[in-house]
Amino acid sequence: MIIEKALKILAQPVCDHCLGRQFSQLLSGFTNVERGRAIRMVVAMAADAGNANIDASSVPGFTLRTKPSVSEAAQCSVCFGIFNELATYVKKAALQAKKAEFATFLVGTRPSSELATAEDNLWERVGIDHCEPLKAEINREAGKLIEKHIGKKFSAKRPDVVFLIDLNTNTVSMEINPLFIYGEYQKLKRGIPQTRWPSGKYKTSVEQITAKPFMKVTNGSGHKFHGAGREDIDARCLAWRPFVLEILDPKKRDINAPALAKKVGAGVKIRNARISNIEEVRKLKDAKLDKTYRALVKTSGLIKRKDLAKLSALKEINQQTPRRVLHRRSDLMRRRSVKGIKTKYINSKSFEITVKGQSGLYIKELISGDEGRTNPSVSGILGVPCVCKELDVIAVHMK
Repeated sequence: MIIEKALKILAQPVCDHCLGRQFSQLLSGFTNVERGRAIRMVVAMAADAGNANIDASSVPGFTLRTKPSVSEAAQCSVCFGIFNELATYVKKAALQAKKAEFATFLVGTRPSSELATAEDNLWERVGIDHCEPLKAEINREAGKLIEKHIGKKFSAKRPDVVFLIDLNTNTVSMEINPLFIYGEYQKLKRGIPQTRWPSGKYKTSVEQITAKPFMKVTNGSGHKFHGAGREDIDARCLAWRPFVLEILDPKKRDINAPALAKKVGAGVKIRNARISNIEEVRKLKDAKLDKTYRALVKTSGLIKRKDLAKLSALKEINQQTPRRVLHRRSDLMRRRSVKGIKTKYINSKSFEITVKGQSGLYIKELISGDEGRTNPSVSGILGVPCVCKELDVIAVHMK
């Protein structure tokens, strides 16, 4: 079966790389060149014994008793000799490597239409059992050479940079992957959004304040902020909220994250800074974290100290999307839980409330009732209109 397939492949000039690649899933531990050379030798032996009809040009370097030997192989009809040209692309990759600091890399290849067509034609003739794509072998073999040339480590898992070999233009470009920094922040001032506003309505944000020292050292082109939830602009976050800062196109990656975290500007504090990865970003985005809030509540009617005991009835809350966020959230009814509540009487028109709520519970609307969209509510239970005047996140409960 293998000999029959090899004879079909060798009906046209094919190098050892391309011959062996059609059997790459067989016998691990060998390169495609080694597989191709071994298969070509077996075919040559079969031809020499009269058991296979093949032209001597298909087995260059082997001497057949019945046919004149051929010392040089014709150009491969599948890869057109690309493996003989890899050294040129390695040099181009080395020049690109000087533009950034990195430890690991990956190689990608954009094949020309001629190469893609030639490979498709081969597969149509001989099938695709046990084979691997041409660009996969180019990536691997180029990676070995680049690794040796620049002293960096080839890595298919979370590489710092990717060299892209474009066989249409005969160029090599380098894509720098983002640098991710995990941390936990406190926002100690009101009036600061978590992320920057494109409209420029707010002068700064937790994102911009946090990113500034990291951008200066890494020389990145931009940044993104991935928080485990967010607090309102007018709320403080006195708890430590997890986040990942993503630095785009960083020219320097070897940084002291804890030291840079200490340089974050006034109004924001950072702890537990360290290098992170995209998987942690996904975990943060998927996390459903309960939070504890402390709110200063003002009432438009008179209340007594004993009235606050009624608020222990707040357990299961039916909450329709608040009117203030309808412009960016679907209008849905959600059921959320109040997992704990404490109150502190201040005077007949104000009190403090501390609420531990399920992820997704809107505290301002829990207090006001949002014109009936949140039920039950503090306003509904007390029988007087209530509004949240100040709100602080005081605990983020990690699971």
